[in-house]
Amino acid sequence: MSELESRDPDSLIDDLLDRWEEAHERGESISAESLCASHPELFDEVRLRIAQLRAIDTRIGKGPLGTGFKSQKLVGVRLPVQSSIEELEFLQRGGLGAVYVGEDMSAHRRVAVKFLHQHLASDPVCRERFRLEAEVTARLEHPGVIPLYGIGETSDGDPFYAMRFIDGQSMDDLVRSLHEHTTETATHRIENDRRYRQLLTHFVSVCQTIAYAHNRGIVHRDIKPANVMLGKYGETIVVDWGLAIPVIRDEPFRQSGEQTLMPALSSDSSTSGHGAGTPVYMSPEQASKLDPTPASDVYSLGATLYKILCGRPPVDGDSFAQIKQRVIDGELTPVREVRPSVPPPLASIAHKALKLKPTDRYATALKMAEDVEAFLADEPVAAHQESWVARWMRVARHHRSATQTALVALVLGSILAGFAFLTLGAYATRETYLRKDAEEAHTITERLRRESMATSAKFLAKSIGNEIDLRWRVLEAEAASPVLRQLILDLNAKIPETPADPNRDAGALLLSALDPERSELQNWLQARYIDNQQAVKSDSWFVQGIEGTQLARVRAGDSIGRNFRHRDYFHGRGHDLDLSTISNDADMPKPLSGRIVHMSAAYESTNTRTLKVSFSVPIYDAEVENYARQRIGVMGMSVELGDFAMDPNTWLIDTRPDQFEKQRGLLLQHPDLGQRSERDELPHLSDAWVTRMLQLRRQRAYPSEMAAPRTLEEMVVEIDDPIRDERALVAMEPVMIRGRSAEVADTGWIVVVSEAE
Repeated sequence: MSELESRDPDSLIDDLLDRWEEAHERGESISAESLCASHPELFDEVRLRIAQLRAIDTRIGKGPLGTGFKSQKLVGVRLPVQSSIEELEFLQRGGLGAVYVGEDMSAHRRVAVKFLHQHLASDPVCRERFRLEAEVTARLEHPGVIPLYGIGETSDGDPFYAMRFIDGQSMDDLVRSLHEHTTETATHRIENDRRYRQLLTHFVSVCQTIAYAHNRGIVHRDIKPANVMLGKYGETIVVDWGLAIPVIRDEPFRQSGEQTLMPALSSDSSTSGHGAGTPVYMSPEQASKLDPTPASDVYSLGATLYKILCGRPPVDGDSFAQIKQRVIDGELTPVREVRPSVPPPLASIAHKALKLKPTDRYATALKMAEDVEAFLADEPVAAHQESWVARWMRVARHHRSATQTALVALVLGSILAGFAFLTLGAYATRETYLRKDAEEAHTITERLRRESMATSAKFLAKSIGNEIDLRWRVLEAEAASPVLRQLILDLNAKIPETPADPNRDAGALLLSALDPERSELQNWLQARYIDNQQAVKSDSWFVQGIEGTQLARVRAGDSIGRNFRHRDYFHGRGHDLDLSTISNDADMPKPLSGRIVHMSAAYESTNTRTLKVSFSVPIYDAEVENYARQRIGVMGMSVELGDFAMDPNTWLIDTRPDQFEKQRGLLLQHPDLGQRSERDELPHLSDAWVTRMLQLRRQRAYPSEMAAPRTLEEMVVEIDDPIRDERALVAMEPVMIRGRSAEVADTGWIVVVSEAE
């Protein structure tokens, strides 16, 4: 018997509670289940004792953040900080001010200090711009914005501010150095040059910094390589925010969750600099003296990328007026005319950002950063239409060993074939070996093609599975809200025992009886829908009560107040109930009596009449720790079939019997399908191919029950395209949700990848 097993239960419980308190004081969360993993017989007592400790901590004001009385003593206290900066040395000069390097005598560190030019010190507009630059720099808390240490005035009343000193060089200096020492040759490629790849990585950081500023409602207005500092240790800092301006944030930037930055010093003077900036990098709307927007910064980012790729700005001229006019007219020299060795995807990224119309550019700086990162990772770039040759070369690079084998085999076969042709009379017997080599080379090439398709199918199936699981996790997090739980309990208490008839509009009387709680629930759901739109794409969110009554919906529709207990996501029978066969309410299933449904069968929307699928989770009346908790409602989101983000050569098929024609193999998504409703012709795959898909699905879900894994020939097959009415070579892969229970993990969906056109 071990020492732990020989100890008495009270001693063991004391040790477990000591571990819990130590973790609690560190701010960590540890559950009773984890503590009692080796002693499950102590679980009930340990959980009760933990609850008692929590209650005591609440009464005495003790928690993971420490005792409360210390924070109360700091209320209203002012903490003056004094320091001095000495040994100033000139560093560089800018348009608004000059930068010096000095020694902070209190913190014993080198700092950079920026002073307003003396000839501008008497100009109130320049002084306010200088203070605005300091405030914006201080409040943009991001690794790409230089930290500001303090703001002050000299004894003569001249403003200055101190910031972190970055020991490095500007991006403009690095670009100039690289292009001066690079010889343009047909073999020199940017993707093979480590220096340029590092420079593009810095550029991605610049895009991410500007995207953060946009999400805070700030437009820089003077983005250029000279305003980007590169530190010795990989730092990428965007500087010179003197022309920055606050703007009203559009929907994509509000959804980021960042708080709008409204500078306290901003006034009419901060917005009076229409047309301000560096002409060769400014956008057409800036050159036209129109109000700047985040799209203006995207254009400047495109001009900066152009300079990185070509070593020169996208426009030039003999005067500022001529340069601005060329910017307004969009007279840009294509990247590959200046430097033919620039890879086409990079040129496409720069040209998209430099579009004349703001709406034709990247929607956000993050989208531009994602395209540059995709290029660096040798992945497809959204702004570039890739040729089949480039796509094949990229696949070959990703499967280098197999490609080299195929090429060697092809070269060897060609050499042997030529030799046999020249010596046909003397070496007729070798013809068989040459033919065999050629066939083997063809077989290798064909297998590579099929392996590439199978790999694509597995990747897409995993991506869609992750997309589905993300929706469940978002819903599970929101359904655990105590606010939602109390609202549902209050509304359930008011809903009549006999629910509204789903076949008629009986929701008006019910809705009037449920206010104001229903209005509060609608507002809560609206807020959660908006906050999560950036994370997941959906058509609508909804909440149903315990009897199936729809209590709230976003986007709002006529379905609020109607009863949906017949829906699959409410009772879990795998299909919607046929209302025409239900004579009375007794034939309906008991409230939330079925299994937990995470993804419903395809159904026709009550509001839009289009085919949809719902992702749903139950709402409980207590926390997860309460094992006696009961389901009190359903929360879900609906997605129109066809709205999943998929490649253009991808299909999506449901192997479960649909509830329209009771047939397996319903085609949910196809490049030529478009949105469908129940009244449209619903295409299905043949029974023979559905059978093969079901076998593959079972093998993925229950691999131990199969004698052997599916072969490549079974995964990549020729089938009839039900939309284009032609034969197609496709790869199939089931959509499985990893980390979920078996009945939830198997969605019943199959991803089918066809050959690219």
